[in-house]
Amino acid sequence: MASSTEAQTHLATQQTLGQRFALRCHKSINRVFLRLMGTRATFLRAAATNDVPLIRRMVSEHHSANGMVTANLVEDKLDDAAAKAVANGKTEALVILLEHGACPNEALTGRNFCIPPKRMFFDERGRRRHHHVTDKLTPETVRILLNNIHIFPDAPIRLGDSWGHYLNFTPKELINSNSGHKNREEICKMLVSHDQVDVNTEISFYQTGAFALSSKVDNQSFYQHPQSPCIHVNFIGQTLMFDNFGLTEHLLTDQTLNLDPGLPIGTGAAENLLIIFMDKYSKGCFRKLNQRFDNLLNTLRGKIANSDAFRNQLLASENKLFKQQFLTLFAIGQQDRHAPSPADFQHLNCEQLNDKILDIFLTISYESPPDYHRLYPNPPTGYDSVIAGDFESA
Repeated sequence: MASSTEAQTHLATQQTLGQRFALRCHKSINRVFLRLMGTRATFLRAAATNDVPLIRRMVSEHHSANGMVTANLVEDKLDDAAAKAVANGKTEALVILLEHGACPNEALTGRNFCIPPKRMFFDERGRRRHHHVTDKLTPETVRILLNNIHIFPDAPIRLGDSWGHYLNFTPKELINSNSGHKNREEICKMLVSHDQVDVNTEISFYQTGAFALSSKVDNQSFYQHPQSPCIHVNFIGQTLMFDNFGLTEHLLTDQTLNLDPGLPIGTGAAENLLIIFMDKYSKGCFRKLNQRFDNLLNTLRGKIANSDAFRNQLLASENKLFKQQFLTLFAIGQQDRHAPSPADFQHLNCEQLNDKILDIFLTISYESPPDYHRLYPNPPTGYDSVIAGDFESA
C-alpha cells in the first residue's frame, strides 16, 4: 500500500516537473515569437500555452479605466484567445481572458477560432472528424465558463456536413456526438444542468450525409417526415444514437430537467427516438448495461407514457411502424418465448393498434388517456349507443 502511494506521488511530481519545464520552454519561445510574429499571433500562442504573465502584460498594456481592453492590438483577439485556451485546456489563461472581456459563448463554441474548412468530417463517409474547440473541453474549463454570467450554453454551432449542407448543433449535442471525447458524459451532464439549457432540442441532418453515416444506427432506418427533407432526432434520441447511455439515464431520471420525449412536435423526432432505441436493442447494444438496462427501459417507458406530446402524435399518426415499435417497447420483458419485434403486430390495422396503445396508456400513465371523440372525429356506427348501453347495464 505504501509503495503504491509513493509511486503515485513520484508520478505526480514527475508530471508537475514536466509541466513546469514545458511552460518555461513555451515562455522562452513566446518571447522569440513576439519579436518575429508580432503581438496578435503571440497573444494567441500565450493563451494556448497558458503563459499567464505574458497574457497579463499584453492585456494590462492596453486597458481602460473600467478594465476593458481598448487597444486594437489585442482587443479583437480576446475571443479567439479564449477559444485557444479552451481548446488546450488552459484554465488559468481562460480566467484572465474572461475577466478582461472575452465572450464565454465564443470560447465555448469556437465560433471565431474554427476548423478550416468549416466541415465536421474529412470524408463523405463520416469516418474521421475535424478537430473542434469542444473536443478538448475539460470539466474544469466548462465549470469556469458556466459560472460566467454572460454564458449561454445552448449557443449554436454551425458545421458543414456533405455536399454543401450544414448542421446546427448546441454544444451538448456536438460533444455528445463525439464518442472519442474522454469527458463526454461528464461535460454533457454539466451542460444540461444549467438553467438556460433546453434538453428538448433536436438536430436535423440528411439521411445520406456524413453525419448520418458516422453513427452506428442504420441510416436507411431513420424516419423522414413527409414535410421535411431532413431527418430529425431529439436530444434523448441522440444520446442513444451515439451510445452515451450514462447521459440517457441522467436525462430520464433527473426530474429537474423537464425532459419530454415527444418534443419537438411534428418533425419525426418522436418516431426516430423509437427507431433508434429498437435498433440498439436488436443489436444487443444494451447488454453492457446489465442491471442498469431495466432502469433505463422503465424510466423511458414512464417518460413516454406521461408525455402528452408523444401520445398525441402516436395516436394521430398513420405510420403503422411508429405504433408497432411503441408496442414492442412495452412488450420487452413481457414475452418469454422470443424477443418482441414490430413484426409481432403487423397483422393489426391502425385502429386495432391504437386500441392496444390506449390500453397501455390506461395501465401505465398517471393521467387519463385522451377522449375517444378527440382521436376519432367520426367514430364507428353505433359506438355511442354501445357505450351508453354498457353504462346502463352496469
